[in-house]
Amino acid sequence: MATPRPNLKFSFYPVLLSLSVFLCVCVWFVPSTAFAQEKTEQEIAVNLTEGRVVICATKDAIILASADAHGEGGSRAPAITALSAERMAVMLGAVEWVQPDSKDQPIQLDTEFRGLVAAALNTGNQNAGAFRTTDIESIGIALLERLRAVAGLLHHKITLGEDEPLIRIVLAGYLRDYGPEAWTIDYHIRQDALGNDIWRTRVLRPTYNQLYPPEKGKPKTFMEVRYPPENRSAGDPELLDLLQQNDSRLAKIRTADEIQAKSVTFAAEGQSQKADAAGVVNFLKAGLPAILAPQTKLTMAKVEYDGGFQWIIQPPKAPAPPPGEKQKEKGKEPEEPERPTLRHKSED
Repeated sequence: MATPRPNLKFSFYPVLLSLSVFLCVCVWFVPSTAFAQEKTEQEIAVNLTEGRVVICATKDAIILASADAHGEGGSRAPAITALSAERMAVMLGAVEWVQPDSKDQPIQLDTEFRGLVAAALNTGNQNAGAFRTTDIESIGIALLERLRAVAGLLHHKITLGEDEPLIRIVLAGYLRDYGPEAWTIDYHIRQDALGNDIWRTRVLRPTYNQLYPPEKGKPKTFMEVRYPPENRSAGDPELLDLLQQNDSRLAKIRTADEIQAKSVTFAAEGQSQKADAAGVVNFLKAGLPAILAPQTKLTMAKVEYDGGFQWIIQPPKAPAPPPGEKQKEKGKEPEEPERPTLRHKSED
């Protein structure tokens, strides 16, 4: 295993009061630090959600699996959120914000995300089941203002890895008349020195990267996203790397039955659009635990092209609903018939 890379850290200096450094358990192979900072008479600590997300678009469903590598109590695993009947997402990075001296509940951006998206994309008096997603950019902007307000509490110099976002969203789903798609949405920050070791923290507009469908001529295969970002050659091998190396931990699993063997072969060879979702799902349910650390928290879901969002491995405790979400709106899923402007069309 490669030497663990540095995790997200913040450097602090005294401003008006002495600040405490909070150690928090993060959800990947190595522990990382939370950061504390003075805001009026309170401190803020941020718990990072770190992990990996695996995606595969088959002929009948797009599958999303998220994993951490720790079983300690209180750790935060990457949480899959159903944004609609056709969309699901995972939020990684600075997800939970805590003010220890406050009676307020922690800010959990991953549990707020669905409500933020619904509010941003709702039109007029239409109910939650009727709003439309007109653009991938709209989903990215839905979180931006909330994140800017929260990140404004940070007034000390922040040290991030090269090209490391504060938050990374992995988005996957299916659009009628378009097909399956997967994206990453990254939120980077910029800091300006105000003097006396005080910094202004600004969250930049999100950047978008389409993972699926790939550019014409590129393979359609297993996709993997990690936080913190890592070079696949320097970090632990990705699932696709292990399959191509015929790793012994996966060899028997991939050939458990004929459908599974054919589906995994299609996906590993860059033709995942020909694979059966059932075969890929069964492989991931057995294969991911085989290559991950013991007690890894694994969740999995899929969006069937004809059946919508479905849990495969549901988290032990589902995320709380966004604050203020009406009970009567729960379970209603927005439709997404319009085609975003950023997409490149899948080539058969």
